[in-house]
Amino acid sequence: MVFSLINVIEKSGPLVSGSWIQDHIGSLASAITRARELEAANSNKIDVAVVVELSSTTQAIGYSTNLTRLDIDS
Repeated sequence: MVFSLINVIEKSGPLVSGSWIQDHIGSLASAITRARELEAANSNKIDVAVVVELSSTTQAIGYSTNLTRLDIDS
């Protein structure tokens, strides 16, 4: 499966809005691991969410709203 990782700017319950960072090909578990690695690499100063794959059009815009967060551990 393909998931997208986004830098969370706003969150409301399970919904998040933010900027696309990268796509991840693999399982949900491996996408969550990659998201936590990105947070650690940024001194835990950013919140990275795993969401369903964003289209290339959405990525080009750079900011997506009201996406359902799949890594519900925060």
